[in-house]
Amino acid sequence: MILWQKVALALTLATSTVAAYADAVVYVVGDSGQFGTINLSTGSFTPIGPGLGAGSGGLVRGPGGSLLSLGFDGNLNSINPATGVMSTVGATGLGDCSLPTSACGPNSANLVGQLGASVFATDLANNLYSINPVTGAATLIGPTGIPAVPFTPKSGVPGDPDGSFYIYDESLFDFGGNLYANMDAGIFDPVTFTPTSLIDPNIYRIDTLTGAATLVTATDFGLGTITNVNGTLYAFDLPISSIVTLNLADGSTTFVSSTDPAVGLVGGASPVPEPGSLVLVGSGLAAIAAGVRRRFSIR
Repeated sequence: MILWQKVALALTLATSTVAAYADAVVYVVGDSGQFGTINLSTGSFTPIGPGLGAGSGGLVRGPGGSLLSLGFDGNLNSINPATGVMSTVGATGLGDCSLPTSACGPNSANLVGQLGASVFATDLANNLYSINPVTGAATLIGPTGIPAVPFTPKSGVPGDPDGSFYIYDESLFDFGGNLYANMDAGIFDPVTFTPTSLIDPNIYRIDTLTGAATLVTATDFGLGTITNVNGTLYAFDLPISSIVTLNLADGSTTFVSSTDPAVGLVGGASPVPEPGSLVLVGSGLAAIAAGVRRRFSIR
C-alpha cells in the first residue's frame, strides 16, 4: 500500500505540473528590447536575459529552436529563447529605420511573419518578401496592396502642442494554412488617450506566391501583434493594454487579461512549445499506477 501511495503522489505531482503549463504562453519582444514570456491567461510577463538592446518587429520560429526577429536596422536577428541573447543572422537588404539619422524610406524593414517553415517580411510600403532564415537575405515577392505606412515611424507630429504622435499597428500571422496581416495607422493624443484614425484597421489574407492581399474584415484599432496559439488567435490590444482573442470571421475581439506593463508595447509574439515530455511522463506514471492498482486488486 505504501508503494501505491507513493505512485499516486508522483502521478498527482506530474499531472499538476502539466496542468500548470496548460495556460497558453508566448515569447514576446517589447518596444524597448524586452524579451521574455507572457502567460496569456494572466498577462504576467517573465523576462529572459538582459534584454535585446534594440527594437525589432515580429517574432517567429527559426532554425535549431531559435527565434527570429527583424531589426529596425534591416538585419535579421536570432534570439536564444533560453538565455535571451540576440545575435545577427545577416542583412536582409531592407532599409534602416533605427536611428534619427536613418533614411527610413519606404523599403525600410517593417516586420517578419511565418507560414509553416517559410519566413516572410514586409517593408514600410507593405511589399512582401521571402526571408532566408539562414542568411537573412530578403527576396521581393510583390506588393500586397495593403496601405503603406503614411509617415516616417521615427517622427512625431511636428508642432502639435499636446504632444500627439503618429502610431501604426501591423503584424503578420498564420491561420488555417494562410498568411494574414492586420494594419492601421493614426495619431495618438496622450491627453485624451485616444487615437484618430488615418488608416482604418483591417485584416487581410495574403497570397504568398504573388504578395497580393485580399481584404477579409474590419477589426479593432490598435491590435499591435496577433499570434496563433493552437488554433486560437490572440492579439495585444495596445490602447487598452490588454490581451484579447480575435474572431477572424468578423474581426471581433474578446478580453482575456490585462497586459503586464513591464513588457511595454509588444512588437512580436511566438508560442512557447508545449511541454510534450511532461505529458509523456504523466502518461507513463498513469500506466505504472494502473499496473500497481491491478496487482493490489488481484491479491
